[in-house]
Amino acid sequence: MNPQQKRQMNVMLAKKSSESAAIWQSTCFFAACLVACLCLGCQPQEENILGTFDLDAEVGCEGCQVARPLHMAFDDESPSGMLGGYRFEFADDQFHEGQYEFVYFDSSSQLVLHPEDASADHFGLIGTTLQTDYSVGFNAIRERCNGLLNCVWKRSD
Repeated sequence: MNPQQKRQMNVMLAKKSSESAAIWQSTCFFAACLVACLCLGCQPQEENILGTFDLDAEVGCEGCQVARPLHMAFDDESPSGMLGGYRFEFADDQFHEGQYEFVYFDSSSQLVLHPEDASADHFGLIGTTLQTDYSVGFNAIRERCNGLLNCVWKRSD
C-alpha cells in the first residue's frame, strides 16, 4: 500500500468513526429525552395536579390576584373514594373546598370542581358544578386571564 492509499484509508476510517460517534450521540440524546419525559413531565394530569400551588403574583393580569385563589391544594383522598379533594384559598380567609374530577373529551380534558364547603363569599357555590379552564402541567397550573396572559399557580410542595 503506497502512502496515498494509506492516507485515503485513514480519511475513510476517520469519517466512519465520526459518523458512528454522531449516531451514538443522537441515540444517547433520544434516550435521555425519553427518560426525562417518563420521569418528569409526562405524568397523567391526575398525578400532576396532586399537591399545593401558590399564585405567582409576578405573572398574569391584575385580575389574577383579585378574583382568583391565592392557594390551591389537591389530593387524591376523598371520603367518596371516587373523586379527589381540593381546597382553594382566597384573600381575607375566604375559601371553597370539595371534590374534583377530570372529564375527558375526544382530544382534551377539563377539571371539574364540586364545592361542598365554603366561606361566606363563596357559599353560593356549594352544590354546584364548576367547569374550569385550568391547564395542568407538571409544576404549574395555568388559566387564561385576558386572552394573552395566564394566571399561574406554581407548585409549592
